[in-house]
Amino acid sequence: MRNILKLVCLILITIGLIPKEVQAASFKDLTDDTLMTEIHYLMEQDIVKGYSNQLFKPNAYVTKAQVAVMLTRALGLNTINIENPHYQDVTTANQYYKEIAAVQNKGIFDAAHTFNPDAPITRGEMAIVLNRAFQLKGSDPYYFTDVTEQTRGYKEILTLAHNHLIRGYEGGAFKPNDPVTRAHFSAFLARALTLSKPNLLKDPAFVYTYAHYSLSDNKRYTLSYQYEQHDGKNDVWTVKNVSTGQSLADELLYGHDRAYGQALASEANTHYDLYMELPLRIGVILHEEDPGVTAGERVTVKSTNSTVQAGEVQYTGVIIVEKRSKFSDVIKTYYFVDEIGLIKELHNDIVVFELLNRTMK
Repeated sequence: MRNILKLVCLILITIGLIPKEVQAASFKDLTDDTLMTEIHYLMEQDIVKGYSNQLFKPNAYVTKAQVAVMLTRALGLNTINIENPHYQDVTTANQYYKEIAAVQNKGIFDAAHTFNPDAPITRGEMAIVLNRAFQLKGSDPYYFTDVTEQTRGYKEILTLAHNHLIRGYEGGAFKPNDPVTRAHFSAFLARALTLSKPNLLKDPAFVYTYAHYSLSDNKRYTLSYQYEQHDGKNDVWTVKNVSTGQSLADELLYGHDRAYGQALASEANTHYDLYMELPLRIGVILHEEDPGVTAGERVTVKSTNSTVQAGEVQYTGVIIVEKRSKFSDVIKTYYFVDEIGLIKELHNDIVVFELLNRTMK
């Protein structure tokens, strides 16, 4: 009997240790990995749930009632002291009445005679409700072939594009009147929830000391990074190998309002290690099929608020970025902290950079 109890406890502990991402990945109909990160995130936050038989139904259209439920969960809206919106087609007996009332009370959905809870929400309507829900800012000119000033949700669509929550379709269309699928709305919602505009550059007021494992000679070194100058475009840092006393090629860090990158300067060329546009949000931000100098690479923001150990410090609010390439089996993972910069870098499971400490100049 005692052995049986031990076995049951072991099973329960094992189940409790299974990450929710694995549970989400078990859905049989989630075959496109492009939106996996966002869907996993909503699953972990208990904002979206699947159906029986391990189905997520990613291509089913999301209804207005389902949107109300997800937004209520995502925003933590009050569903107790709510005012009846008096929709003619949503009575207090409706299973989603509280959530529908909550989002209407919040001003996310308009006051009207009817709500049409079972109707699919269009992409244009989705842009409007997400902007209202998250109070998004910015609307740089962004061109969609089928979006004009006469399009309902015109400004909101541009704001979503400005914040990198949407990309549109091949050929430049947005399709504002098309219904939104469960997978797409999950992605848009998760991106809005994790939207951030961090400063990913190193702080010039500090000297950075990294532990570096060189894959070229399989040796470990200590590297010192010290800010040298701003050359009109880039922050230029001098890099010194403390272990050998050797000065290495300068590191250039590119940063402005919407873009971040880093490169190593040398006499022969400049090697771009990573390029990202700000603001950031979880999910794929660079697809391997995109044209340009980074063609063939996929960059995915895996998290914007993780906890990670580097050196002897445990950092919170860590941004985790993963880079894959068609031309290499190496998966590079970067860990950034706002106002600090890179704290760790992995090539597959090997730690190649780790921040040991920062000291004021």
